[in-house]
Amino acid sequence: MTNQASWPSEFAAVVACERCSVSTDRRLLRDPLENVPQPGFIGDNYPSRRVLLIGQNPGTPKSRLAADMPYTAALRALRDDPTEGPYQHLRKVLKTFIPQWPVHGNYFPLSECGLTLEDIAYCNVVRCRTTKDAMPSDHTARTCSQSHLARWVSLLAPRVVVFIGKWAFERGHSIVDRHGIPCDYMNRQRSLSSEARLENRERVSELVRRVAG
Repeated sequence: MTNQASWPSEFAAVVACERCSVSTDRRLLRDPLENVPQPGFIGDNYPSRRVLLIGQNPGTPKSRLAADMPYTAALRALRDDPTEGPYQHLRKVLKTFIPQWPVHGNYFPLSECGLTLEDIAYCNVVRCRTTKDAMPSDHTARTCSQSHLARWVSLLAPRVVVFIGKWAFERGHSIVDRHGIPCDYMNRQRSLSSEARLENRERVSELVRRVAG
């Protein structure tokens, strides 16, 4: 990363964010305990590879997963004490939790690009969950992008950005374009043929290997 950042403070600022609420977007799933904003993840080796994945917004567990409660507790602890100790604890929890996220293996060709989770950073256009995983409103997307995504792209200084889904690409690529960063997106449309899906996957893999290999 070429820009210096206090990541405990940056992560805590996201968790503490109250710019959006159910009064501005009834689809948001917000409460002070299990459904707080989620900053994302930065792998230990990210500064060497600088591959940033950007998704839509955090998913909602279909049931209260055993891993989710320690994760959200760690988020709240960092929110209330934005120092190195709670930040490192959150990172430790994330390393056991993030392999369960669909972005690992299903949505992005991690191994095909010669990468591990430690090589990437991951965040979402919208940092809050939504009820029944509903699509966030454009108002929420704009607010969250301006408040957090633009700053994180600047701080992380990625070599390449891959958006997970066209929705995320359409709402976030202008921020990436302003920095002159190459980007593409994983097309997750269900109507795509297997051939089109494979072509998309190969195109994204080639871009990542060429820029960050």
